[in-house]
Amino acid sequence: MDGTVADRRLNILALLSLFVVGCGHTPTAQPTGEQSHVSLPADGSIAITNVTLVDVASGARETAVTVVTKAGLIADIGRGISIPREMVRVDGAGKFLIPGLWDMHSHHQATGGEALDLFLASGVVGTRDMGADLEFILPLRERINRGELLGPEIVASGPILDDAPPEFPFRRRVTSAEEAREAVRDLKARGVDFIKVHDHTPREAYFAIAEEAPRLGLPFAGHVPIKVTVEEAADSGIKSIEHLANFRVFTECSPEGAYSAVRCQPRFDKLAAKGIWQTPTMAFFRALPEAFSGQPLPHAEYASDALLKLTRQNAEASKLDEQALLSIRNLSKASLAAIHDLHSRGSRFLAGCDGLVPGFCLEDELQLMTDAGFSPLQAIQTA
Repeated sequence: MDGTVADRRLNILALLSLFVVGCGHTPTAQPTGEQSHVSLPADGSIAITNVTLVDVASGARETAVTVVTKAGLIADIGRGISIPREMVRVDGAGKFLIPGLWDMHSHHQATGGEALDLFLASGVVGTRDMGADLEFILPLRERINRGELLGPEIVASGPILDDAPPEFPFRRRVTSAEEAREAVRDLKARGVDFIKVHDHTPREAYFAIAEEAPRLGLPFAGHVPIKVTVEEAADSGIKSIEHLANFRVFTECSPEGAYSAVRCQPRFDKLAAKGIWQTPTMAFFRALPEAFSGQPLPHAEYASDALLKLTRQNAEASKLDEQALLSIRNLSKASLAAIHDLHSRGSRFLAGCDGLVPGFCLEDELQLMTDAGFSPLQAIQTA
């Protein structure tokens, strides 16, 4: 292990495990006053002083707190702490300290390995990677775990199990129940953390995954396959549903076009009763129509070459016309009311970006959570 990189990783993760947030729009770990730059010492010792500490479980705030880290770990929290004269100090006056965030729908192969720093710089200390080639994601995960790379903790599915067209990336094709069971067993042996299903997962393969994955101690999550109903998915034990299953969660119970809270209530109650998490990826659906119309991605100035290339490829492969893009825009707006009602009926939510510009997109997603009626505290709790 490269000791220098390992030490830097410990330093940064220690600071980001309690993330400094300014009162304005953009989270920042930059100190106030005369300090414009802080060089982290090799041993990870630093004191953040006079900061407001937020308990994101309860929302309670404690003001004028000092947080001390030593050897890359949080060593002390409280008021009136004795700080050695030589210790680096960061003035946290006017700022808030919260736990590090998680992006619960990422695609590291899409955003590129060179974008890892963006996660950390934005306070994202963990990600759930929802689809990547094993040869890419497992070595990346292990190098971060060993301290060889600076990056967020990664929970990974490996390839998506479905029968999508050949040009769809990050896939392992399964066309039958037996192929699906074999794929789950192989991925378990390779060390994935969960199984990802998608629109084109065949019906028989989906239910085989729903049996085999839990038997091996693996959760499964993802889209609701086209030939599986939302209710069947709920009964099958799926851990989380992504993208509101491309809006099916509320459009199928709103047959007249406009979202119907009354007609969707039985479905929403079932999803909540089953304990299924929802990862709506609202920021993705806001960005997609514009990006596929030739407009730049949000925060494109920070996008990796890998992400820009994949976005262009997806736009060309999707063949979505202007009417389809308009429909996505309208459904994206309508989804805010559905998300509000799902949350009100007891569904739990996760914040995720689906492979947009790391860190920045999670801020956008949390803002959209508040647009859907979540309190700021409830929004932070989704990440």
